[in-house]
Amino acid sequence: MPIIPLELLSAGERARIVEIEGEPSLVHRLNEMGLSDGVEIKMVQSGSPCIIALDNHRISFRGEEAAVIYVETD
Repeated sequence: MPIIPLELLSAGERARIVEIEGEPSLVHRLNEMGLSDGVEIKMVQSGSPCIIALDNHRISFRGEEAAVIYVETD
């Protein structure tokens, strides 16, 4: 199963977070939003901003934020 940056997912694709890289404060903020290793997400809208679905929530990211999240596709 390939590991890719979140921003490369297409709309409708599902994936599992495998790694979050970046400054500790950014990683901590993303963890507080529910994004951590092993969490399953769905890409709602790719591009900038990209929008992902996490459970019943939608989370929006701009370029550099999305680049630090790596996912594993099915």
